[in-house]
Amino acid sequence: MKTRLIVVLLGFLGSGMFVACRDDASDKDDDRPGKAVELAFQAKYPGATGVEWESKGVFREADFTLNGREYEAWFNTSGIWLQAEYAVTYTSVPAAIKDFIANSIDYPPTLWTPDAATEVLERKNYPDWYAVELENGANEVTIWADAEAYLHRAVVEDYSGNDIPQTILTFVTQNYRQALLTEVGKWSDGAYQANMLDGNEAKQIYFDRSMNWQYTEWPVLFSEVPAVVKEVLNSTAYENYTVRGVDYRQFPQGDRYHFVLTPKQQPGLDMALDIDLQGNIITQ
Repeated sequence: MKTRLIVVLLGFLGSGMFVACRDDASDKDDDRPGKAVELAFQAKYPGATGVEWESKGVFREADFTLNGREYEAWFNTSGIWLQAEYAVTYTSVPAAIKDFIANSIDYPPTLWTPDAATEVLERKNYPDWYAVELENGANEVTIWADAEAYLHRAVVEDYSGNDIPQTILTFVTQNYRQALLTEVGKWSDGAYQANMLDGNEAKQIYFDRSMNWQYTEWPVLFSEVPAVVKEVLNSTAYENYTVRGVDYRQFPQGDRYHFVLTPKQQPGLDMALDIDLQGNIITQ
């Protein structure tokens, strides 16, 4: 099971509108990713070598080497960095992830062996995610987890190109016309997740087992949350909590902000709080 980024340009499938170029002195000016992207890349990855650029719709991908690692990094044409991927050895994976895998009930280490290489996915405003591939004979599963193993999920099947379920592809194409799919996977419980780049954000889309859209989300900074929503958190009911994270979520019923709150006195006993754009708490 491969966890390298699987890229589908929505709205341009089969159109052949992919352009790759090398970043060297022989490049033509119109082959380059644009000044804003180049400046953002140089600021983000000083010392990168062997840089190759590829244009896909309104996004630019750079393949390069940095500190002995091969990277793929994505920017939009405004120069906003959206995500990057590179590989590390399993031995260098955070201890919390290795402990989680070593104590897995669903994938016991007596039967499942981690691959020597692990993919790391960095995205704007997200925690880093690690993709550890486990093998049991001919069976494979990918465990995705953040550095603390606080968030984790098992992906039992990846999809790419023509293998992407048509229902998912149609939904994304119709609703996010300039988006770029980077990962589509099926969870161990039968639900589906699609990762995509859209505008200035890296977003996640969730579908149920029947591929019905559940919601789309992406993380936002607390400073970006409207005052009417923040005001809810100023009530005495939440004075003993701190904000661990904020996501913007789009549901069929309407948009909302999803907060994860951590008790100041009992870290780890987190609670979720959803607030709509008018400042109303959503209870279901």
